[in-house]
Amino acid sequence: MSTRSVLFVNLRRIKREGFESLVAARRLGHRVVLLGRALPEFAAPLVDEFHQVDTYDTELALKTAREIAAVHDIAGVVNFTEIDVQLVAAIAAELGLPGMSPEAAVLARNKLAMKNALTGIEGVLPKFARVADLADLREAVARIGFPCVVKPTGASGSKGIFELHGEADLEPAMTELSRIADPAFDAVFRQFGAEFIVEEYLVGDELSVEGFIAGGQVRTILLTDKVTTVPFHLEVSHRLPSVLPEAAQEEIRRRAEEILLALGFDHCAFHLEAKWDGERMRFIEVAARPAGDYIASHLIKAATGVDFFANVIRVATGDPLELTPDRDLHAGLRFVFADRAGTFEGVDGVTELFEEPGYDHVFTEVTPGSQVALPPANFGTQRVAAVCARASDRAGLDALLDAAGERITARIS
Repeated sequence: MSTRSVLFVNLRRIKREGFESLVAARRLGHRVVLLGRALPEFAAPLVDEFHQVDTYDTELALKTAREIAAVHDIAGVVNFTEIDVQLVAAIAAELGLPGMSPEAAVLARNKLAMKNALTGIEGVLPKFARVADLADLREAVARIGFPCVVKPTGASGSKGIFELHGEADLEPAMTELSRIADPAFDAVFRQFGAEFIVEEYLVGDELSVEGFIAGGQVRTILLTDKVTTVPFHLEVSHRLPSVLPEAAQEEIRRRAEEILLALGFDHCAFHLEAKWDGERMRFIEVAARPAGDYIASHLIKAATGVDFFANVIRVATGDPLELTPDRDLHAGLRFVFADRAGTFEGVDGVTELFEEPGYDHVFTEVTPGSQVALPPANFGTQRVAAVCARASDRAGLDALLDAAGERITARIS
């Protein structure tokens, strides 16, 4: 193993994703130093040194990073979650490591700042406005029109997205948002608090763009087709590569590059969300980190052979990316949802389904015996499991994932 270390700032909540990120660093020969709020049990054998710190306390985290760098040869600093983008940019700047500028990191995290920075790009943005209370919302909706969407500017994981289809939706949405956008509900709101953005509702095929930017060069791996729930926009399914027409994909890639460069992204992975309305790309938002929902950790590798997480480490250490595919398959996942609140007891139908070829994994996301609730009471527990599959073509993948959606069910008592 190399004497050089990679500084991880926290890990992804999903154990399988966190495990794969650590394995990627070890596979490349790096030692792992973890700076974070906790050391999960699964991570302990893969972490060489752990420093516990409240990573929302930027000054304390920076001080700890400097102390770590004084005794370790730190090759790079990485984040795999949304909430750590700004801290990792600050650490990279402090230690002279490859990373985003602190200014670009703010644009990556705050949806309002992001949209404001892109107003010079014609034709991709929805109509949008900042809102802080119900009066602001009423005024903004009068300009934007129905339908529209309101959400916190600094949230992640689809927390607090509310569709607005008429005047009757405004007050209930703001009441819920005022409850949700509080650090007591979720610590992510320690960063931007109760600030909201209302946007024109976009129609079309929902998708994401996965890739890297290093040295000002955008490297797109592929596009992912996605399906989300109505009305709270939780991800139901991801399928890649996209089957949109090639001309549409080329236009989406071109627009994605234009957006990333305008935001000043560099030395990071990116996960850009958008819609294709049949004629043009409409931009939703972009994250300066790898995609979640097993896209970066499992699906891209299953479909292409490209080790996305290993390249997250490479882009952070300034090493050349390795993005050449060695296969041409289709991979995807389907989430299993609780249909009501209660106690999650497990999933039914897995054994029978997995006797058929094509299924790679089933991951539980909620521990059996835990309480689950549905949005808007809770945005993180309704998805209780994920089924991953791959096939030689999209039709085969669709058949596998559709069968999983029909035959695997959550057992709630």
